[in-house]
Amino acid sequence: MSWERRRNHRYYYRTKKHRGITTREYYGKGTRALQAALEDREQHTAHLQERSEQQAWDALETHITTLNRFATSLSQALLVDAGFYKHRRGEWRKRRTNGTHLTDLSSES
Repeated sequence: MSWERRRNHRYYYRTKKHRGITTREYYGKGTRALQAALEDREQHTAHLQERSEQQAWDALETHITTLNRFATSLSQALLVDAGFYKHRRGEWRKRRTNGTHLTDLSSES
């Protein structure tokens, strides 16, 4: 999509690619050319807007993923601190302590 200058005149061409073959469509220099240029400008602006929105969604998704990882790590750390462990990489279970608690062991010494 471009205006080309030849001598003292400007002409509008629209370039399209179909199955690897590039073709140029001539629109001239009149109202038809101006209309085609405006249509192309609107499509380009819409594409940029869509791309900007997609980038915003991607950034939000990255933040959510980071927050999810942080919350998972924090919850696992709290469970381990409370005496839990993962049984065969599955569910969390509380460790048995043969009737004595970890706090009882620390007060005996």
